[in-house]
Amino acid sequence: MKRNDPSALRVFFQKFPRLLLAGAMYSAALAAFTALAVLAARLSGFYNIIVAGLGIIPSSVFLPGLVMVLRKYAVEKQFVSVPKTFWEAVRENGKAFLLHGVVIYLVTACAAFAFLYYGLGALVNTSYAMVFSLYMLFTCVLVIALSYLVLMSVTYELRLRDLYKNALLMVFAALPRNLLALLYIFVIGAGVVSALLFTAGALRRVIIGFCVLLCPLVTGYGVTAIISKSMRENVGEFVGVADGEPKEASREEPTAPESLESDSDYVFVNGKMIKNPKKEAEK
Repeated sequence: MKRNDPSALRVFFQKFPRLLLAGAMYSAALAAFTALAVLAARLSGFYNIIVAGLGIIPSSVFLPGLVMVLRKYAVEKQFVSVPKTFWEAVRENGKAFLLHGVVIYLVTACAAFAFLYYGLGALVNTSYAMVFSLYMLFTCVLVIALSYLVLMSVTYELRLRDLYKNALLMVFAALPRNLLALLYIFVIGAGVVSALLFTAGALRRVIIGFCVLLCPLVTGYGVTAIISKSMRENVGEFVGVADGEPKEASREEPTAPESLESDSDYVFVNGKMIKNPKKEAEK
């Protein structure tokens, strides 16, 4: 008999203080590295969004901590200790996320360039409008692929090429959910841009502070909740969330790993899917 779990939305409001802590831990790193990048840009004389955005790369080391906490709460309904889960995920995945950070930065920088250059040009030239539309479509594909990439990276023990390949394939394997995720991101982005455009002075600074604190949390939580089902169906089940499997929503202990004596090609160990060592030894 299935157990009725609380919805991701209900969990978000019930456990908001804990989730806010995870968001603040990542946002603090993002703000600190971005401030250093902005300072370096000003001192070097190359002050632009391309240089100022370099803080995305080192702050990505802390991204697996936030993603893991969001996965546990939004998908698995396991209300684990936030600091412990956050730092364990950073320790296990931080180095790999440096590469992901470079990719995220390149996507962000190219999207910003396209928006500023081709977007403004599209207002006066139809050729620019066509190029701008293609850039935006390509950016949408990459944004969804990156969403799957970071979630898969903290969930499955896969080679880098398999992670990136599966992330791109998932863009087209679950199109309705991906469009919903894009709409969700667009609504949040439009709200933030509108708030900044129509405010000034101290109020704008306050809004910027709230955006830095809340946007990674709110965006990440919603996208994780939306795309997780598609990823579980196409890539592999998360620990403790298989259909019909009982779950303890209030326990903080990790789920027991699948036995390595299993004949499956992949087994779960410490919340990650890895290749079965027994099967590897038999080859």
